Amino acid sequence: MLLVGAPPTLSFVLFPELERRGLDTTRARRVALSVVGVTLAAAALAGTVLAFGNAQSSEIGSFAAWASATTAGRAWAAFIAVAALLGALTAGRYLLSDRVSRRLWLRTVTVGALAMLLAFCWTRFSTAIDIPAIAILVKFGHMTGGALWVGGLAVLAVLPTLVPHESDSDPEMAEFVLSVVRQFSILAVAGVTVAFATGVIIAAWHVPTLAALATTSYGILLSVKVGLVLIAAAIGGFNRFVLHEQISNSMRESTDRAVLPGLLTIVEPRIAATDAISTVTRSVRFELVVLAIAVGLSVVLTTVLTPSYELLEPATTASGAIFGQSLFVGFAESLKYGAVGIGLAGSLALGYELGKAGVTQ
Repeated sequence: MLLVGAPPTLSFVLFPELERRGLDTTRARRVALSVVGVTLAAAALAGTVLAFGNAQSSEIGSFAAWASATTAGRAWAAFIAVAALLGALTAGRYLLSDRVSRRLWLRTVTVGALAMLLAFCWTRFSTAIDIPAIAILVKFGHMTGGALWVGGLAVLAVLPTLVPHESDSDPEMAEFVLSVVRQFSILAVAGVTVAFATGVIIAAWHVPTLAALATTSYGILLSVKVGLVLIAAAIGGFNRFVLHEQISNSMRESTDRAVLPGLLTIVEPRIAATDAISTVTRSVRFELVVLAIAVGLSVVLTTVLTPSYELLEPATTASGAIFGQSLFVGFAESLKYGAVGIGLAGSLALGYELGKAGVTQ
């Protein structure tokens, strides 16, 4: 999630805003290099540990034979190859910053991270339907959307360490925070829309009846996860509109607004410009904690619990539910239309954010 979501936020939101305002990017560059380097190393290590475990349980023979003869082995090899390439590029950016541009580095990391995620989804997709390509594509879209949201929030969560130290309490930093939040909202809305829509489809595959949401362990935990994600989305909306507006109010000469001329005046709530960074950062960190718990529940759902459709009778694949070939077509069809509705609502929200960004540029 960090590799997929953080580089686009750094490349298209943070660094352009720092440079547009003439702020020093040294701290941001140092943190970005550290985060990408450490995350690449951790991903490669974790992937290799899992690969050795899979190779030993496969009884194929040597690790090299497993890596070359199995789908999981080839996926791991591709995963490690891309991680090594990105690691070399990151080292080049650190040692030869004048020859490896930041734009090239961050955008290559983003593309490479997507390739690593695709390799992961290649072997970790849902078997609820009979068409692996569709399952892989939906899984990839779901994780990519979530990564844009979570990885981008991780960047905003450490915003005080990314700006020049002497600028932390600068009143002019309020404008910087407003612009960063506004620009990031474009990435976040796109990611949330894709994650929500594909998540509904996956839910229809794995929990084909409404009753299963309350009568199976998988359905209950999925309901809790969905609730947490909705809470996080609500916090994100609060950050984007309520906190954003209160910071904007602090930048106006007067916060008194007449409701009826000469009769009644209200005071618009505001957040002091000098507190803009700390206020937004605290709220983002809370949102990130909620999402981290939801991600942890996703791990349990995909590795520990049995999907509800496997427990229900008559035994059926969720592909029938999605394509109208089972007795559970009603519930699944409603979820399918829900995914379409999420896509449409997300498109409208994305258009709004793009319009606001265009007006304020």
